[in-house]
Amino acid sequence: MDFLLITKFWILSLIHLGLIFGLSRIALYYKEPLFLLKRLNVKVYKLPLAVNFLVVSIVMALSILTLTQSKLTFFILNAAFLSIWFLELGVISGKHFFSSLLGNDLPKEICIFVGFILAINGGYFTLMFIVRLFSSSSF
Repeated sequence: MDFLLITKFWILSLIHLGLIFGLSRIALYYKEPLFLLKRLNVKVYKLPLAVNFLVVSIVMALSILTLTQSKLTFFILNAAFLSIWFLELGVISGKHFFSSLLGNDLPKEICIFVGFILAINGGYFTLMFIVRLFSSSSF
């Protein structure tokens, strides 16, 4: 691998690590278990830092394997992981942040919808950044 590709993967790993770490900190602040882990009947409020690095390592290993096969598969895989991270962020921010920001005048469903829409937009722009990053041939 050349230096440019290694740098791109470092940036990608920092994106995923920042999202997972920020998501676990937000879940800890609101004392809200993560949405997908709650569906598995696991009440985890804070993911240990080692688990964050383990998840990012798995994502990076899968990303490297898929990039060697196909660039389209690589982008689809990263879109799937970004969708998971931002879905969690949208649910937690919709339940807690936007409901207190918009007051109790609006129904909880509308606050969750606002959080979901903003999170999906964040995921889209992050994915477009990754597409541009891996499509470039120089810095």
